[in-house]
Amino acid sequence: MKLLVLSRAAVGPRMASPGVRAYQLAGALSRALPEAEITLAVPGDRGEVAPPGRTVRIQPYATNADAVFLAGQHDVAISRNFPPQFIRLMGRTRLALDAFTPLFIEWMELSQRDILPKWRRTWMASNRWYLNMQLTMADFIFCADDRQRDLWIGMMMALDLVPPSVYARDPSLRQYIDVVPYGVPSQPLRPKGPVLKGVVPGIGPGDRVLLWNGGITEWNDTETLLRAMALLAERRPEVKLVFMGVNHPDYAFGPNAGVTRRTFELAEELGLRGRTVFLLEGWVPYAEIDGYLAEADASVCLGYENLEARFAFRTRYVDLFRARVPLLCTRGDVLAERVEREPLGITVAERDVEAVAAGIERLLDDEPFRERCRENLGRVAAELSWDAAVRPLVDFCLRDGSVALPARQRQLRALVRGGMYVGLKKACKSPPLHL
Repeated sequence: MKLLVLSRAAVGPRMASPGVRAYQLAGALSRALPEAEITLAVPGDRGEVAPPGRTVRIQPYATNADAVFLAGQHDVAISRNFPPQFIRLMGRTRLALDAFTPLFIEWMELSQRDILPKWRRTWMASNRWYLNMQLTMADFIFCADDRQRDLWIGMMMALDLVPPSVYARDPSLRQYIDVVPYGVPSQPLRPKGPVLKGVVPGIGPGDRVLLWNGGITEWNDTETLLRAMALLAERRPEVKLVFMGVNHPDYAFGPNAGVTRRTFELAEELGLRGRTVFLLEGWVPYAEIDGYLAEADASVCLGYENLEARFAFRTRYVDLFRARVPLLCTRGDVLAERVEREPLGITVAERDVEAVAAGIERLLDDEPFRERCRENLGRVAAELSWDAAVRPLVDFCLRDGSVALPARQRQLRALVRGGMYVGLKKACKSPPLHL
């Protein structure tokens, strides 16, 4: 059996969650299917990284044509999104779509930042046809949780991808669309030495580190957090907020983009930057993340109680689960519900500055509560190991065929939907589109 994991995001020493997921899925598949030949295809050369498994070969590709050629040499191709050229492979190579991100909603958020108002509807229409094409091409779909699964099933039904014949073959639809959460490595943290306390100027050996794990996106609420830090600055000068990185490896977010830029500006305006708030330049290498997690006394991630949160799976949380770092977060997403229920930390209403400040102090000062959270975090981390998470994808790879409509019936629809996407994308390229 030959499996291709096609990453559409950077894989290398520095990578964000989509690249990490492709990398770890390839490794977990190699452990579950030791006889399989597994290729991890990565876009361009972003630096050397060790293969994630003994039977995994890392293969750079430069173009969509290269990706199609690679996929044609494999029995199964797995990717977060397939270029339209993959339509020709339908019926030859089975396609497994990794739908762990509610892309349409994220693109809606980005359109507010990047796209001129008069072109937003056209730009989003092209994205909608793109997702319609993805769902039509897929022989198997997997996402991060059951709430996302409900979202995708609704879209599949609207596209007539679940007719009576498909329902009759699998009334649960689990063989067509299932859940593969974003996971965590099974091994414990392996820090290589101090990275923050006593190392970063302004952070002392005895300070308490509040970690923002990951980048800053358009759906994050850093303003509320910074104003809470301003409330704490005088009475709790030892509390230091660290943003782990501001230069996203996939270039979607950076120090000059939207919310990230405003975070820099507000930290300066409040007199916090370099005093109690630290925005680390660049992006922490994947191999060094354990050091930052090990030094964190607590963590924080704020957003909004909106549609994005409803279907989000906050991948940045799961590393905190593994590291047993109690978390303060905004209510609204599926993992925030676990944070509140288990508990794994504290949840707050959106835009509540005083609640955030109080929550930070409790996470740092209430030792019995911290220990309870840490015990629960370790249990949840065990549930989310990559080797356990990947099982539905392994089952699909071991099955013959797919319960989806026959590829020849879906291929024409995919061509139409792909054609609409390409046409609208070209229309978006000609006018002045961006803000």
